[in-house]
Amino acid sequence: VNMNHFDATIMHFLSNIYIEQSILDSAGIIANQIIEHHPSDPRGYLDAALAELNNENPLGAIKILEPVNKRFNDEFSIQYLLGSSYQQLEKYDRATVVLRQSLKIYPESRGARHTLAIASDALNYWTESDSLYEGLISTDANDVQALNNYSYSLVERNIQLNKALAMAKKATELEPENAAYLDTIGWIYYKMGTYEKAREYLEKSLKNDKDNPVILEHMGDIYHKLDASD
Repeated sequence: VNMNHFDATIMHFLSNIYIEQSILDSAGIIANQIIEHHPSDPRGYLDAALAELNNENPLGAIKILEPVNKRFNDEFSIQYLLGSSYQQLEKYDRATVVLRQSLKIYPESRGARHTLAIASDALNYWTESDSLYEGLISTDANDVQALNNYSYSLVERNIQLNKALAMAKKATELEPENAAYLDTIGWIYYKMGTYEKAREYLEKSLKNDKDNPVILEHMGDIYHKLDASD
C-alpha cells in the first residue's frame, strides 16, 4: 500500500486480511478508501459491508449496499450480501427481492438459496421455499441445515409430518448435539402426539441451549400435555 496507495486490488486484499484478523475498524477504513478512489469497483462496497457484518451490524451493511444496489444489479455478491443483511433484520419482503436477483446471476449458490428459503418461508411463500429446500436436499442429501429447516417448516404448518420426521432424524444423526435440530424433532413428535418421545428430545435440546425461548415454550407445551394425560 505504501508503494501504491490507491491500487484497488492491493487495498482489497489488505481489507480482507484485516477482516480475517477481526481488525474491523482498519478493514472499514481501507474499504472506504477503495470506494473513494474507485467508486465503480464493487469490491470497496463489499469489503465495507463485510466489515459491518463481521461486526454484527447488518444495518450498517445495508446503508453501504442499498444506495449502490441498482448500479451493481448484475453483481452477485452485492445482491447476496444485501439480501442476507435484510434477512438478518427480518425484513423478509426486501430480502426476497434482492436474493431472487442474486440467484438469477448465480443460480448454483447454495448460500443464496438457503437464505431465500428462510425469507420465503417467513412470508408464507411456501411453494418457493419448499422448492428451494427440495433442490438443496436433492443435490446434497446431507445438507443438514436444509433438512432441519424444511422439516421445521412442515411441522409448523402441521403437514407431511412423516416426511418432516424422516428429515429431522437424519439431521440429528448428522449433528446429534445441535439444540435447534433436537428441538425440531421433539416438536414433530409433539405434533404427532408422542409426548414422551417429544420430552426426551426437548430435554436434550435444553441441556445445550437452556435459555432459548422457543425451546422453553415447546417444553412447556409438552409438559402441559403430559400433565393433562396423567
